[in-house]
Amino acid sequence: MRIRRAVLEVIREHARRDSPYECCGLLIGTSGEVLEAVETTNVAADPFRRYEVPPVEHLAQIRRCRAAVAQGAAGLAVVGVYHSHPRSSPEPSPTDWEQAFEQFLYVIAGPVETETAMEIRGYRLTAGRFARTELIES
Repeated sequence: MRIRRAVLEVIREHARRDSPYECCGLLIGTSGEVLEAVETTNVAADPFRRYEVPPVEHLAQIRRCRAAVAQGAAGLAVVGVYHSHPRSSPEPSPTDWEQAFEQFLYVIAGPVETETAMEIRGYRLTAGRFARTELIES
């Protein structure tokens, strides 16, 4: 999946700014490319360990994409979600797996709070298992 450099920067900055809590946001794009990262509020009961995108913010982005498609933006949609793992590697946790559904792109940034460089990785849930999705910077 192609992903714009600006999208990766938005994710990195959001993760740093919200640390020690998990940040989250939506990914807007087409079937082949992530064009935009939209920051959302993390409304999880325990944002230190979980993330939850507010449904009203998710629906607002779906509506925005539909309006753009109606005006000629072919294939624009909410294609995924991103979040951070402030203290751990960017691999899906059991909580991530419980909340995931197929065909959505899951982008995870982490660790944020260490000397190690922050990595950003992509995953898709396929047949009940997370599979790594290569993110190609464009």
